[in-house]
Amino acid sequence: MSVYVDRNYRGHGIGTALVNTIIREAEKDGYWSIYSAIFSINKASIALHKKCGFREIGYRERIAKDRFGKWQNTTLMEYRAS
Repeated sequence: MSVYVDRNYRGHGIGTALVNTIIREAEKDGYWSIYSAIFSINKASIALHKKCGFREIGYRERIAKDRFGKWQNTTLMEYRAS
């Protein structure tokens, strides 16, 4: 799962609304878990996911390069339907 909000619109609840909509629609379609891999340096995204009910389930070192070609670690997050 990926959600991107333009920096000019961050801090207005848009990300929270988008993630919660994805969760709601996935649950309506019968999904019971959703996974997201986030660059570990992206603390705002990790906090957003936690706020929406995700939990950290793992960590991968040097798994992907960012847009500048630098290797990044990712934090694996999971949402489980109740």
